[in-house]
Amino acid sequence: MGRPSMAAVRREQILDAVTRCVGEYGLEGTTLERVAEASGFSRGHIRHYLGNREEMLDQFQQRLTTHYVERMRQIASDTDPGKRGVALVQFLFGEEWGPGEDNAAINALTWAAARDETVRGYLRESYLAMEGTLAEALRADYPHAPAAECAAVAYTALCLAFAHSTLLELSYPADRQRSVTTVTARLLDQLASFEPAAR
Repeated sequence: MGRPSMAAVRREQILDAVTRCVGEYGLEGTTLERVAEASGFSRGHIRHYLGNREEMLDQFQQRLTTHYVERMRQIASDTDPGKRGVALVQFLFGEEWGPGEDNAAINALTWAAARDETVRGYLRESYLAMEGTLAEALRADYPHAPAAECAAVAYTALCLAFAHSTLLELSYPADRQRSVTTVTARLLDQLASFEPAAR
């Protein structure tokens, strides 16, 4: 497999800087000047690789919101049938989902979504895709559970994961991590409790 092109590497480096800037300054405060300073590239280089400010922010949003969708789909694909729901829940409450640059940027996007339909659309589409991936895995793992129950557990797990991730940034005690994973495990146990339909 060949090495990625330098253009692709530069784009990722600049998008990483955009993520840091959005986390620090919000979407509205992320300017080409701030991204240039954070990335070490000139404004001209940023325009060359990502376009103007609007195009740069659009690519940032696409990358950030699709990353977690693709990651969940990859986990589901790489995990043995019957274990996919558990693997996805572990991801939602694991380190990848915890505090960090992405989380700060996602918080900034969530705040901006209240006023910007485009941002709201990006977030809504990605969250629905994540919820759908988990619900599909749960339906396959627990074939006797009603589809509506699987969808409800998927939505609830996603809500818990987002809230938990946000609260972790407030330095909540470590035992809260155990609490939320225990509650989520009970939701999966509830799906497992459905009996096969009588013939």
